Amino acid sequence: MLSKRTAYAAYLVYKLAPSSYFGLDIGNSVVRFVNCETKEPRRVRRISWPNAQRRVDRWMEIEMEKFFNDSGEDGDVEVRLMDIRCHFGIDNLFVEGIEFRAE
Repeated sequence: MLSKRTAYAAYLVYKLAPSSYFGLDIGNSVVRFVNCETKEPRRVRRISWPNAQRRVDRWMEIEMEKFFNDSGEDGDVEVRLMDIRCHFGIDNLFVEGIEFRAE
């Protein structure tokens, strides 16, 4: 449940396998409200993996997208991560989840 009329940021929380010393390169993210009709095209944001931050719980996080919720509290929000380019193979990426934080 997201509060109406509130700005949010979606963060991907992940780890890389210990043998993955090169890291990720880039990817694209999309955040959209599933049941919301809009005339605006869906915005795709390019993620630069070197901008990722290490958290105190030893996971990594990277901001996927900022968005404003004006659609209500009970709607579904879809978050996608696409076109991931990495130096070592995607099987070394472990995803904890996606966190939504009020800005």
